[in-house]
Amino acid sequence: MKPREFYEGRAKSLIKDLREDKGLSYKELARRLESEGVHMDVQVLINRVNQGKYSFVFALQLLAAMGVETLDVPKPRTAKPERKM
Repeated sequence: MKPREFYEGRAKSLIKDLREDKGLSYKELARRLESEGVHMDVQVLINRVNQGKYSFVFALQLLAAMGVETLDVPKPRTAKPERKM
């Protein structure tokens, strides 16, 4: 697996995995986001998280709403620099 593919997959699953690990429903996560100043319908939140396509700013807002203070950056097992062509 290429490093970019690894990071794309990890970025897509990160929020979903953390939400599940913390036992938070999407409804509770939406409520917590409101306290961060982000107003979003629960179904819209579910769709955005499941698609895994959101800005880094939104990811940080989600992490803060879940109470995540630190995050380890994963590294692919065979990290080789990508070649630009």
